[in-house]
Amino acid sequence: MSLMLTKEDLAKYPFLKESATFVESLQLDLSDLATEEYSCVLMKALARIRNGIDRTAKPVDLSDPETEILAYPLSLAFVYGSKSNWLLNRFATVEAKRVEEELRREPEGKLVEIAELGFAWDIQQENLKLEWEELSFSMPVHAYLEAATGFNDTHWKLINRYVKGGRVFLNSGSLSRLISEGFKMKIIRRGAERELADFRLPEALRRHLDEIMKYAQRNAQYDEKLPQGLVSDARPPCIVAIMEDVKAGKSLSHMARFALTTFMVNVGEGVDEVLKLFGNVADFDEGKARYQIEHIAGMIGSKTKYKPPKCDVLRSFGLCVGMNESCRNAKHPLNYYRRELKRMSRFGGQVDARGRKKRV
Repeated sequence: MSLMLTKEDLAKYPFLKESATFVESLQLDLSDLATEEYSCVLMKALARIRNGIDRTAKPVDLSDPETEILAYPLSLAFVYGSKSNWLLNRFATVEAKRVEEELRREPEGKLVEIAELGFAWDIQQENLKLEWEELSFSMPVHAYLEAATGFNDTHWKLINRYVKGGRVFLNSGSLSRLISEGFKMKIIRRGAERELADFRLPEALRRHLDEIMKYAQRNAQYDEKLPQGLVSDARPPCIVAIMEDVKAGKSLSHMARFALTTFMVNVGEGVDEVLKLFGNVADFDEGKARYQIEHIAGMIGSKTKYKPPKCDVLRSFGLCVGMNESCRNAKHPLNYYRRELKRMSRFGGQVDARGRKKRV
């Protein structure tokens, strides 16, 4: 084991090879973890999955690191055994958020070691002070491009990074994000491997998997994936009204801005698209607006992607402009939007692969 890494570190960062080596040294299989002796491990694993379903990135319990180390592979077994891409992606995303929050508290030397041991990245410590930020790390361009491949925001494009001598320079926050994204992709890619296609949980654990899936289905129904990109004809009246105010350059209340931004990011619009939308507002500040949009989209800060307020909340803030026929029984703007997409599909206004309404 590395001189810098402790058993607590292995609990926090289960993607490290040393963590897997520790689990293998115990010579346990899944059936062993289903016994009464390891009930605390089972409970931790189930709680970890529920946290993923609930989008709650709770830190691991460092008072009992060995239990946490064992709970991670067991939770993965449940996720892979579920054969649910929704659960796999939700679990991987929340685990990545948890890891990023842990990494942001680590000293620079440990960040370098975690990146090297976890992903074999060539990370060097630097001391580059620019006018707007301090860059403490660098990595090869090819490694950066591979690590950042899952990021769509222009912030991560190579043209917006400081590059010198074939290396990309980073601050600690960016390196933490890259490591956590690498962890997320490792979980997802492993789930797609052929050898897991026939994986089945031991019978002793099936009952717990059934409970997990019932819990997941209650959440997945609300979180049903939407087409990427705004379909204008499916917008609820409240969002239409706010967008008209934006185009007219009117000042918006904080709740109106929040409602519009959360709606747009949840229907698949990117940060730059939402930013352009607010360009006509009188008090527009691009830097401040970008930060707020990225925060709402779950890209920075707590990494929680916010949902729009429910209809009764919008009503209480005076943002409900009057219900149309489709508003009846819709308690949330995204519910309205989903229903309209389905109605358009049934009656000829299909949605194309990019999420735009087809001309018929």
